[in-house]
Amino acid sequence: MMNTTHTAAEILDRLLEALRCEKDVQLAAALGVSPQAVSQARKKDRIPEGWLMRAALRHGISVDAILFGQGHEGERAASRPAVRAVPGGENQCEVDLMLVPLVAARLSAGPGSLETDSEVLGHFAFRTDWLLRKGNPDNMVLMRVYGDSMEPTIQHGDMALVDQGKTRIVPHTIYAVGVNEEIYVKQVETLPGHRMILRSHNERYDPIEVDLRGDMADSVRIIGKIIWWCHEA
Repeated sequence: MMNTTHTAAEILDRLLEALRCEKDVQLAAALGVSPQAVSQARKKDRIPEGWLMRAALRHGISVDAILFGQGHEGERAASRPAVRAVPGGENQCEVDLMLVPLVAARLSAGPGSLETDSEVLGHFAFRTDWLLRKGNPDNMVLMRVYGDSMEPTIQHGDMALVDQGKTRIVPHTIYAVGVNEEIYVKQVETLPGHRMILRSHNERYDPIEVDLRGDMADSVRIIGKIIWWCHEA
């Protein structure tokens, strides 16, 4: 969440003005969130950290001006932040981007990771239209993968995009899964008798069977679906 000496209402009002919106419902559309989310931000006096970065990327506004109210009258970036492709050196196309946070929490492709810190280490830009096709970008975070249990599909050191809004289990799909204080990246299956199987793609690792009855019911949680991952050279 954004921490400033200004209230969320003041910041949202400056966003309304900077984005030339008259009502919160228009602001919500400009930010790509629901009107209820804006209403809750005003009510709780807390603004999700990604909103201002998204506004800066989409609309070229000054984040500092919105946060601190300094000289934002008519202030816009000289050019809209975009990725420009130049096929054949002639045509140019502008692409809207959106920032997704990389958090300190690690996904274990092995025995389990105890690193569950939600601290934001940085942000990476993705095409806005692609993210919106996949789900709600507000629910998405990036995490590093450590271990080789999901190789060759997902490798040690890969970056995975987790959609925390997708927790309904679809068989044979890869998820970030919390078991007690550990988090894994595994292919998840459900079996009769309230059982869950966490499968690795590396044949050297045995499946992990979890009994969801009794005490374990509160110990296992689907953190989110892995919707994308990348290998670094």
